[in-house]
Amino acid sequence: MPEALTEERVLDWFGETIRAYERGDERFFDFFASDSSVFTVSSPTRIDGIEIYKSGFAPYFVGTERVSQILSPDVRILGPDSALLTFHNRILVKGIATNIRGTVVIQRQDDGELRFVHMHNSPLTQASAPALAPRDLESITVLEERVAAASAMTGTPK
Repeated sequence: MPEALTEERVLDWFGETIRAYERGDERFFDFFASDSSVFTVSSPTRIDGIEIYKSGFAPYFVGTERVSQILSPDVRILGPDSALLTFHNRILVKGIATNIRGTVVIQRQDDGELRFVHMHNSPLTQASAPALAPRDLESITVLEERVAAASAMTGTPK
């Protein structure tokens, strides 16, 4: 019987998936269970099954390199063979940056390998800016105070 999952093992495995993702390597899809459920940024509905996910995503993914910066990963071990991982991801593809929140459920399969059984990505919206730039120091100070207050209320990633 394999050893129970640990945070270190989950993060090491997740690092492997991210390296395949950054390379645009078709083997990225091998990290998913066949019956995975996926919520993507670009699809309005849940995608059921890796083959459906691959058929829609692979044409835009395979062979395209990207930079992925994983921020604030948090692993929660759910049992000896499963874990929940949440994170923020800054992705840069062909000069376009996207910021997402990610949640994945990872489970050891019958063959002993870890696989994603569920993935949910949602976009982080960009901060809005005033239509007109502040014209004086007092307006800038008020704007900075509002940003600081909003940040304090929402918190910052670990």
